[in-house]
Amino acid sequence: MSTYVISDLHGCKKEFDEMLEKIHFTDYDTMWIVGDICDRGKYSIPLLQEIMGYENMHLIHGNHDVWLARYAQELIDAKKDYNSVDMSDDLTNWLHGNGGYTTADQFMDLSYPECYDIKLYLEDKLLYKYLTVKGRKFFLVHAGLGSKYMYEDGVNLAEVPEQLMVWARIGMDDNPLTDATMIVGHIPTFTYGKEYDGKIAHGAEDTLLHIDCGCVFGRTLGCIRLDDMQEFYVESTYPYYPFERHK
Repeated sequence: MSTYVISDLHGCKKEFDEMLEKIHFTDYDTMWIVGDICDRGKYSIPLLQEIMGYENMHLIHGNHDVWLARYAQELIDAKKDYNSVDMSDDLTNWLHGNGGYTTADQFMDLSYPECYDIKLYLEDKLLYKYLTVKGRKFFLVHAGLGSKYMYEDGVNLAEVPEQLMVWARIGMDDNPLTDATMIVGHIPTFTYGKEYDGKIAHGAEDTLLHIDCGCVFGRTLGCIRLDDMQEFYVESTYPYYPFERHK
């Protein structure tokens, strides 16, 4: 009965399936996916459907999950009439600039019941989760929190905008919480420095863990078991992609 955390799968189904085998994932374990199941990779929708079939896998929304949820109904409508789609700047940014085309194409190839199953699944939106495992408290969120929402008695999560939780670009040690270890994805760890290439990056005193190891960019898929903090890695099958360092 172990608790695992993983993030930024981005359609990397082969690597995810290999990871499940590597950690010997069972019905008695729990997997938390800290955002971005879809886009960029080859098998976004098959991977999403696989995850939906597990009662013990839970999604915390990232920006790419928010995009699919936002435009699911428009894509369903477009199955009947392509002219019904309003190509807004945001939709264009998702499809053209952030790898959404493959996801959209695979989604529209599904039957109507399958499309609505995904739409309903993504409407159950979870943006963060507190967990306590073996007496240690964790806070899971896709991108991060803002220090401006930090007060003497803690963070008022009700004030933190969704946009920040799914899009924030935080530094290596930017955990405003004093009561929990924060675990985030969103920014591939190799962009923080070569020493983090393909590895889970640990902030100061392990109070912040960055677990997007850049699988879809040709690095690794990383996963951490919260019970003993053991890290697991699967090599990516995607081409190596150079990336500018995060500022």
